Amino acid sequence: MKESRDEIQTGIASLQTCDADPLTVERIRARCLAALEAQRQKERAERSRLADWRRWLEPAVAFGLSALYLAAAVASSLALLR
Repeated sequence: MKESRDEIQTGIASLQTCDADPLTVERIRARCLAALEAQRQKERAERSRLADWRRWLEPAVAFGLSALYLAAAVASSLALLR
């Protein structure tokens, strides 16, 4: 950097500051809050769909594994009787 710190600080101090009026700030805040709420609702809906999917999948998998276990137990029992 060829510029000294004093020159940089002087340049920064000479920059204009712009403050938005309170009405604009409130409008921006309201839009941001609305966008965040829409995103939250979308995430809730996705979680709900996932919960619906899991509601039937987990019992089906448990039933399938139980059926396999019982079939293997019956096959082993029949093999012992032969």
